[in-house]
Amino acid sequence: MERGSLIAYHRKRLNLTQTELGEKVNVTAQAVSKWENGLSEPDLSTVQKLCKIFGIDVTEFFSEEEGTPADQTAPQTPSAPAEPVQSAEAPAPAQPVVAQPVPEKPAPEKQETTRFIVGYCSTCKRPIEQRENYEVFTRRGGAQTITCPQCAVKNRIRNAEFELSRERTRFRRSMITGGCIAGGIAVIVAIIAIATKNVTVLAALALVPMSFTFASQCFWDGIVSDCFFFFLRSFRMPGLIFALNLEGIIWFITVKLLLMILSGLLSVLFILLGVAVSLVFSLFVFPFGMMKEAHTLNELKRNVQVAKARA
Repeated sequence: MERGSLIAYHRKRLNLTQTELGEKVNVTAQAVSKWENGLSEPDLSTVQKLCKIFGIDVTEFFSEEEGTPADQTAPQTPSAPAEPVQSAEAPAPAQPVVAQPVPEKPAPEKQETTRFIVGYCSTCKRPIEQRENYEVFTRRGGAQTITCPQCAVKNRIRNAEFELSRERTRFRRSMITGGCIAGGIAVIVAIIAIATKNVTVLAALALVPMSFTFASQCFWDGIVSDCFFFFLRSFRMPGLIFALNLEGIIWFITVKLLLMILSGLLSVLFILLGVAVSLVFSLFVFPFGMMKEAHTLNELKRNVQVAKARA
């Protein structure tokens, strides 16, 4: 008998699974399966453990004799009854044909399914098998975590709902801020007009809608915020070359102060110009910005519905 068949025979004789036999000799079930299929052989120390478990001698394990144990031999067919000796003078009577019993084939052994654990879910901490559709996430620094299919679906729904809630909060905050600024400007203009009794001051009320559209769109990712932040850039002072003596140091300090004052004035004028341009510009692009925000909210709602439908 081959060594793999010998291991399989004694394992089945002791009613042991491949996993249980592997645990007794400190190997995996895959190693036991490879021994029984003739893909590999155990080492000498493992052979001694196997012989001790099976209750056989080591020489019997390495025996090259062919044959199978008595428990595994196929059932022998019963021999036909002996024919009586007939005399040469009388013809032998016709013998009836006896149907020979067909030996039954042994039922195939159920193959043991081996579980391959690839890791533990980062959310519910349960073991994840290799056959499951788990998801791998790479965090900052290159560290990877895995998530089971159930927790992955819940995480997608949670992330989609969080994105929708954040966008709604930002849109609501932009409307409230713009309304407060526009209302404050309207109140200030009205107070000045009443205090000075000058009706022409009410022309400044034209700033109310522009301040609302400008302040609200500063919260959105649009062209108005990009235009305004472009004008917020201050002027940089140029480098100066001076002689390393008393007169050169005095000249450097004087010119540096003058350049700082000039740069500050130019920056203030540039910012005021940016505010004026952005106020007028925001009035025209506000409808398009509202359409873009509505489209973004609809997309986020659709993402939440798709995530829940796949759950």
